[in-house]
Amino acid sequence: MKIGEFSRKYNVNTTTVRYYIERALLTPERKNNQYVFDEICMKEMEKIQLYKSYRLSLSEIELLFSLEKTYKAKDETAIQAIIDILSEKKHALEEERDSIDKVMEKLDESIRMWSSVRPETSREAVLGIPFYFIPYMTCPKCGRAFRLESVDISENLIIRGDLRCSCGYEANIEDGIIMCDGYMEDTPFKIFNNVDLVQSLTDEHSDNFRMLMDKTYIWMYQHISMVLKDKRFILAGPFTSNFVLRYCEDFGEDTLIIIVDPSLKKIKKMRKYMEDFDFRTVYIAGNVDNIPLKKGCVDIYIDDYSVTNSIFTYNKSIYSQVAPLLKRGGMAIGIFCDYTTAPKTLENFKKDHPDFIPSRMNLNTVRNDIISNGMKIEEVKFMGKTRESVKHFPRHVVDEQVKVMGYKAMKQRA
Repeated sequence: MKIGEFSRKYNVNTTTVRYYIERALLTPERKNNQYVFDEICMKEMEKIQLYKSYRLSLSEIELLFSLEKTYKAKDETAIQAIIDILSEKKHALEEERDSIDKVMEKLDESIRMWSSVRPETSREAVLGIPFYFIPYMTCPKCGRAFRLESVDISENLIIRGDLRCSCGYEANIEDGIIMCDGYMEDTPFKIFNNVDLVQSLTDEHSDNFRMLMDKTYIWMYQHISMVLKDKRFILAGPFTSNFVLRYCEDFGEDTLIIIVDPSLKKIKKMRKYMEDFDFRTVYIAGNVDNIPLKKGCVDIYIDDYSVTNSIFTYNKSIYSQVAPLLKRGGMAIGIFCDYTTAPKTLENFKKDHPDFIPSRMNLNTVRNDIISNGMKIEEVKFMGKTRESVKHFPRHVVDEQVKVMGYKAMKQRA
């Protein structure tokens, strides 16, 4: 039989078969410039697969083949050498089995421990807007302070209320969440449903992508930690991922975290995860174009895939909305996925979303948006490339690479 049929018979690719031929493990005849595999080759392949099932290395298999073919079981020394190789492997596997048994016992202990853990019920605490945040809630249309009407207060927190501006703009506080223009129940994010942040880590990201994300997160936090002292307000969102959940405990008790997202479901999900820190977290459900937040009050903006996801969803970066909220000298730090090297993937996405503009899905789009809004890119860090970054992103073309970047930008002081 020919190489294609032979490789299919033994469920290996032709490259592997050719490699075995080069290593003299397979000895097919060559006719008309093609390999022809006979019954001897089939027996050789079956023996290779048998020895591989013993977890023998290729060099050990080669030695066994050499001993068997050279001495043909007629030399006692050769026979003993074969026995020794197999016995050593058996002993190694027994040791590995003992080690695995010990690990299995520890795994059973961990499984029992986690099986006894039950999700904590919501603590009986009031969740709302702290009084000291009132001066920072201003009209996104004209910048004036709001009139607060029909306010419910508990433990110095605003639970419900109406935000009214003389220009006609209105927003509400419901269940401790600021509800403003553009909010919706479900996310408008177009790649995958990222409401459940834990699931997005375990199901939607490949191991390689997750490693690059962790690497970028560490880089981002290192920069944040260097300026965190005396920084009071941190803004994150929209479509933010897991950075805030991972590092919020390290921000300090005097830091207020402001999270904005158009999806009320996403906001509630994040609040559930962050219940223990809610006394210093403000949640805003609404469009980033109309955040009722005072201009120049934010010290640090965290772009945790927010710009990447906004370009996919809205065809634009968001620094025209974010930059005015930053203080002069304020910092933006983020992670961005550059699809310059994945044009077919972007075209696939465009087929489902005809209004999508693939040419904007690169770091230059973000850079230009940052610069045009009075900010300066201070550092760009290339973290690596990944393939199949999102398992549940069916539009991704196999073998196209996505560049994962970290970046830091500062708002100019004057």
